[in-house]
Amino acid sequence: MQSNNDAIFPVRWHVSWWMTCSSAVDAPWLDLQLLHKLLKYKTVNPNVAESALRAFKQHLWYLTGEMIPLALFSSDVPVPERRALADKLMSTGIQPAAPMTRPLQRFGTGFGKPAFPSDISESTTLAELVTPDSWYMMRVLELDTSFLAQDVELWPSTAAYLSSSANVLALNVINDCAERGVKLSSDFLASARSEQHYQNILQVVEQNRKQQPNIRKLKHR
Repeated sequence: MQSNNDAIFPVRWHVSWWMTCSSAVDAPWLDLQLLHKLLKYKTVNPNVAESALRAFKQHLWYLTGEMIPLALFSSDVPVPERRALADKLMSTGIQPAAPMTRPLQRFGTGFGKPAFPSDISESTTLAELVTPDSWYMMRVLELDTSFLAQDVELWPSTAAYLSSSANVLALNVINDCAERGVKLSSDFLASARSEQHYQNILQVVEQNRKQQPNIRKLKHR
């Protein structure tokens, strides 16, 4: 049974999250749900669960206080969860008199790296992950947060929510951007004669892709 559980794990847990990882607004909710499920899976296969948790806890970008507000714009998040998230954000407060120049919960040199939450349990909610840094990100994205005081069901019909949603939905998820860059580099690395030539090739290809339509998408129309 142990080996069967090891084989079933990628299918039951990894595949579903991999197929839904392209949405930045869904990422906080999906990541939190995955953590909950992995914590519960410890009763079935503690070795696999602990290994998966140890790896996943190195990638909790969307569960930091900075990124949690993205979940406000996800239709996958239940209404009570979004209401609680909005209430927690409002209770945390805004400090326009002393705007932050950088998030507070970061470490390292320069702009720093975000500090991941370390105490997530099976009952942790999105609202519990809100920090003052949540407001920093909302300012950076220039979100009109006046919709937070309204009922969640009314959000889609308010100008503040619609304009904020447009800003947020324009975000690309981290892995998508990184993997596209890696693919672009690997495709043309062999044809480069020097580092300078390689950089020139990448710039030409990137410019061409911006000017030309996506042929693969045209074939499916």
